[in-house]
Amino acid sequence: MALTLAGSASAEQEFQNGVFILNEDWYGHNASSVNFYSYDTGEITYRAYQEVNPGRTLGNTSQFAELNGGNLYVCSKQNYGSTGGRFIVADAKTLKSKVSIDNVGSGDTRAYLTVSDTKGYIGATDGVHPFDIATSTVGAAIDGTVGQAYSSQPGNMVCFHGKLLVAVQGKGIYVIDVATDRLLETVAVDNIASVFAVNDQLVASVNDCTYGVPSASNTEQFVLLDRNTFEPATTLTVPMASQNTWMAWKNATPAIDEANSTLYYSPGEGTNFICKYNLKTQEFTQNFITFDDGQAMYGSVVGFDKANNYVVAATFEDYSSQNYYLNIYNAADGSKVKSMKLKSGYWFPAMLLFAPKGTSTGIDGVGAAEKQVQSVTYYNLAGMAQQRPFGGVNIVVTRYTDGSTTTAKRIVGDY
Repeated sequence: MALTLAGSASAEQEFQNGVFILNEDWYGHNASSVNFYSYDTGEITYRAYQEVNPGRTLGNTSQFAELNGGNLYVCSKQNYGSTGGRFIVADAKTLKSKVSIDNVGSGDTRAYLTVSDTKGYIGATDGVHPFDIATSTVGAAIDGTVGQAYSSQPGNMVCFHGKLLVAVQGKGIYVIDVATDRLLETVAVDNIASVFAVNDQLVASVNDCTYGVPSASNTEQFVLLDRNTFEPATTLTVPMASQNTWMAWKNATPAIDEANSTLYYSPGEGTNFICKYNLKTQEFTQNFITFDDGQAMYGSVVGFDKANNYVVAATFEDYSSQNYYLNIYNAADGSKVKSMKLKSGYWFPAMLLFAPKGTSTGIDGVGAAEKQVQSVTYYNLAGMAQQRPFGGVNIVVTRYTDGSTTTAKRIVGDY
């Protein structure tokens, strides 16, 4: 494993109140890239990471990123020569490079998840690896998680009540104890596409359609999982579930509006619309949003910006076109707020992330509006901690970069 720690180069621009667009970019010609759209200026900064870090790049075929604890974490399937590793950590506000790791085990990197202030997990085609945030150290693949690309590879992950759940092609869900890094079991879920949580409910997306619009003959489901055993408990059959992208893995987790228990997603690559599904009411709207003529989805690059109540989508015209777009819609009714054509290029977008305004997340406190949030941890009444809300009563502890903390109570509705 080659590890590069960043130097002291400075960058004046701060990337706040906007949308990060992670791109595969033009394979064989460019490293992957991050563009940034600013809500404040209405302008797009192209290849922002490379601009801030001269001589450094992302890896090849970036497909997943996470904003957490003041950091931007980026997973790429391969490294890009000596300038960009498979796993990169950058400052979330400035994009200044902190760490670049060429290799994660012996496989291609897939997804990443932070589970605490000091620990995360990296999924790769050779297994699931613990990551020590403080030392930037990648651990060995957890026993029992070793897989193969395009047959038993890990996909996205979610942490739930001290357990790491990993979607695994052809198998179902790995259940890993976060305290011991031990694989506890593999829960069988046929045709799993992704696993995620909405408030305190675990959900698996099931989809056996690997390209285009699903037909009546396809298996299309959202499966509610038991909170204790993680076994399938309730099957919600839908006309179209969120995408299956194992053939050439891309992140296809639905965009989640937790406050309204609502999912937004593209059901298949090449489609020209976004579906909406409410997990509580089970109301499905196929064409909640229809893209402007000529636009289609590459993967499922849909995000929900809860700060502005926007559904945001990155689209293209076709594989041979250099016409790409960023579209912003009102989540209340699907009406278009804004559509922007990007600078000409083969961007091949992978994922959207939303940069906050640089203020607190609404936790009351003197001077909170001037502080930067480092992490948010939720505790239930039994004292269990995780990075997302529990159902019922939560004590929310927000840690700021100046060392201070605030606490608040939050009640989350149950299913």
